[in-house]
Amino acid sequence: MKHLTQLVLIIFALGTFSCDKHMDPCCPIGNNAINLKVQDREGNDLLDQKRAESFRENVIKIFYERAGELEEYFNGGHSNMRRNFWIISPHVDEKYHQMRLIIDSEVTVIQWNENEADTLYSEIVYDKEFNQKHIQKVFHKGELKYSNDPSHIKAGFIITKGR
Repeated sequence: MKHLTQLVLIIFALGTFSCDKHMDPCCPIGNNAINLKVQDREGNDLLDQKRAESFRENVIKIFYERAGELEEYFNGGHSNMRRNFWIISPHVDEKYHQMRLIIDSEVTVIQWNENEADTLYSEIVYDKEFNQKHIQKVFHKGELKYSNDPSHIKAGFIITKGR
């Protein structure tokens, strides 16, 4: 039992300190992620991978603006989040799948497929002491969709596509 306890503590320690603060981005730390629901005009869930007309998780790409240029994010080392997002299945009382998206620059482009994309503009504060990014506001099509103001309970919003 003593060895099992030690093994658990070692695994926990390795997991806790595995982030390299020079990686960009490292882990989803701080307040740097939002949840998106994506639907068509009829209210159909466009992230449901079982629906033929939904956006395909393996086709969606994320781009961040870096030094005035858009760079596609891909990290083959992350087994569960290679493109800085993942699709979350609906909970028991929910209807829609959600995209958990890491916001890592003031301009984030979600390319849904070859023909469709959405751009999110964000206000981000960088905490140098703890190497964390904190989202202050997110805008989509000029409209404030998220704010860290206490009146916003959830870090997410719906994107309606005109399909």
